[in-house]
Amino acid sequence: MGTRLDKYANSAPYWDTPVIIESHINGRRTKEMNPHTPIKPDEIIKDAIECWDAGACAIHAHPSSFELKGEAAGKDYMESWETILKERPDMLWLPTTCNPAILEGDECGLEHYEWLKKHANLRVGCIDPGMTVFASDFDEEKGHLNAFAYPWTTEMINNQVDLLIRNNLGMIWGVYEPGYLRTALQYIKRGRYTKGSSIDFYLIGDYGLNSTDPVNTSGMPPTLESLYYYLDMIAGLDLPWYISIWGEGSFNTRPVIKRAIELGGHIKVGLEMHYDPRRNATNLELLKETQEIAREVGRPIATHEQALEILGLEPMKY
Repeated sequence: MGTRLDKYANSAPYWDTPVIIESHINGRRTKEMNPHTPIKPDEIIKDAIECWDAGACAIHAHPSSFELKGEAAGKDYMESWETILKERPDMLWLPTTCNPAILEGDECGLEHYEWLKKHANLRVGCIDPGMTVFASDFDEEKGHLNAFAYPWTTEMINNQVDLLIRNNLGMIWGVYEPGYLRTALQYIKRGRYTKGSSIDFYLIGDYGLNSTDPVNTSGMPPTLESLYYYLDMIAGLDLPWYISIWGEGSFNTRPVIKRAIELGGHIKVGLEMHYDPRRNATNLELLKETQEIAREVGRPIATHEQALEILGLEPMKY
């Protein structure tokens, strides 16, 4: 007996646009996990410009602390981005949220976006529409799993959507779990999104988002079946979609990256996501490896200008 997913497995390669490849250069992972992870401003500046010049269509980075919010978070970003945007004023760049645990009142965790739009040419932001648990390690002596909750409430999500619409910023819907996508679709199907919006399918390996132990408890694994499952959930939806692969270890992710490119998707790569205890890759290496897969498929790689067109963003104005 066949399944609904067979049509994706059996489909010949097709695409309507060049493939966008983005570099996500840092996140929760540390130099202990990979010494090439850019943490200091000069390291972030170097990797951002290097990957942009090598063809990355957008650059994503975190601030120095996840515990900053509002203007304080914005000013922290600018320790790197003031220089980056002075040297590459056309760069499309993406900040992250702040820690939902520090929010008060009606704060939604994206208040720094408004500040960054005024001071740093911000054009898109992210929404994490749900709650999940990230495992960090397993205490063998106690027999306990150590993990922390990452909760975005419906009220926070509503306020995030309002903030991004109010500021005309594109929405990157981060899909950590299938339930995140079902939540996002409630807004998308009602037109509650902006130009520049897209969907990012997180495919999560054994090391998750922030662990050096193979104890991940969240998300769909980085397999073709997971990709097909998500594609079936958005069938008929006309928004650009990406995959990002997290904590893969030694698992061979090349087939799912290749298939996503073949089926019209876009790719996010970099040391925010990548973790393999046997390999200390660089952001530039990961970008070039993904570009090579696109060339193998035969799908053109989007230029910076083409990426803006695909995302529905106006060309940069100077």
